[in-house]
This record gives sequence, C-alpha cells and structure tokens, in this order.
Amino acid sequence: MLRFVILSLTLVALINSSNIPKTAATPPSRYQNYNTFVKTACNSTTYPTMCYNSLSSYSSTIKADPIKLCTTSLNVNLKYAKNATLVVSNLLKKAKSTSSPEVPVLKDCVEEMKDTVDELKQAMAELKNLYGGVSKEEHLKNMKTWVSAALTDDTTCTDEFEEEEVNEETKKKVEKAVSELSKTTSNTLALITNYLRF
Repeated sequence: MLRFVILSLTLVALINSSNIPKTAATPPSRYQNYNTFVKTACNSTTYPTMCYNSLSSYSSTIKADPIKLCTTSLNVNLKYAKNATLVVSNLLKKAKSTSSPEVPVLKDCVEEMKDTVDELKQAMAELKNLYGGVSKEEHLKNMKTWVSAALTDDTTCTDEFEEEEVNEETKKKVEKAVSELSKTTSNTLALITNYLRF
C-alpha cells in the first residue's frame, strides 16, 4: 500500500512538472543578457574596460542592436568632447586673466575640441540618415571619416602641449580630459567599424 502511495505521488509530481512553462527551461539566447552584448562589443575596442564602463549602464536601451550601440557610443563620446572643451576653455580664461604665455596653445586646443564636437555631431547625423538618402555604404564611410577627424583633433591638441613649454598643472588637466576623450573616440570608431556592416 505504501509503495502504491509513493508511486502515485511521484506520478502526480511528474504530471504537474510538465505544466511548467517551457520558457523557464529554455536557455537564454546569446544576447538575452544585454550586458554580455555590450561587453562583447567593447572587447573589440582598444580600451575595452573604459568602453564597458561608459556603455554598460545603457545596455537595456542598446539591447543587441548595433545601431543603438553606435548611437549610444557617439552620444557618450560627445559628452566627453563637451567636457574636454569646458576644461580647456576654463583654463584658457584663467591664462588670459594672468597674461600667461600658455594662452596661444590653450586657444589652439579649444579650437581643436570645438572641431571634435562638430565632427561627432556630423557623424551622428550620418548615422541617423543611414537608411535614407545616399547609400548605406556612403553614410558609413562618412561616419568613419568624421570620427577619424575627431580623433586626429584630439591628438593634435595633446601633441602641441608636448611641444610647448606650459605649466605642469595645466598640462596634466588638459591631458587628462583630452586623453579620456581620445580613448572614447577611438572606441567609438572601433564599434562603428566592427558592428556597422552591410
């Protein structure tokens, strides 16, 4: 009798278990965890840790969409560019007030930073028009050109600080802001190159 009861209970348990939704037992798809998609994408960049740290909080928006990935990266990149512009602009104002010999090099750097902002905006415009107007390949080519130009401007600014005699504290502040921007721009270019293919 006891054996029959145990057998019956086992059978009931098996029947009930078959009513469990199949999705619960379905293994997650490759990028169901969107953080994994962002991390995988960032591993293709020159500065993966910085890339992941700056984009992971947007993973639920990016999901596994290459367009959203590159759009988000450009938006973050633009924030870094505006921050670098602000840092250098404030240093320029201070230098002007003291008639510092650093004024020319800071002025040049501010112009480079402003150019970077404009170029990243141009790249964003190309990305928005990716499915309209000229061919996708043409928009993609233009996008890469704008981001590459932004990267060149970042480097031009820091190179000039290496060549000129400037206050060490000023140099450190500029290099920190522009270095972060340069790394972010490099990462953005890598993501566009690796994830926007047609």
